[in-house]
Amino acid sequence: MSPRFSILTPVYETPADVLRQMLRSVRRQSYGDWELCVVDDHSQQPHVRAILDEASSRDPRIRVAYRDENGGIVPTSNQALAMAGGEFVALLDHDDTLHPDALAHVAEALDGAPE
Repeated sequence: MSPRFSILTPVYETPADVLRQMLRSVRRQSYGDWELCVVDDHSQQPHVRAILDEASSRDPRIRVAYRDENGGIVPTSNQALAMAGGEFVALLDHDDTLHPDALAHVAEALDGAPE
């Protein structure tokens, strides 16, 4: 049985190009059983919502929530965790990217040693 990964990403005022790169790195995973749980911590820059809304409308595995007030990384990450439905959780910062085979390598390791 293949594991499902929930990738948790808190977002706050991420520059547009950086946010797009992060999203692209998740969408381009060679392993497809994942969900990206993104929570925006009340960003004021309008491009953040526009990019996240577009990404979630293009791929149902990308789930987005918006906080009504800025609370910092801990409550934002906890909200993303509450959205997660996968067996395994991965944390991905809003300005990081994943190697295209990152999840595939972890799934392979889990399949090789399920205990």
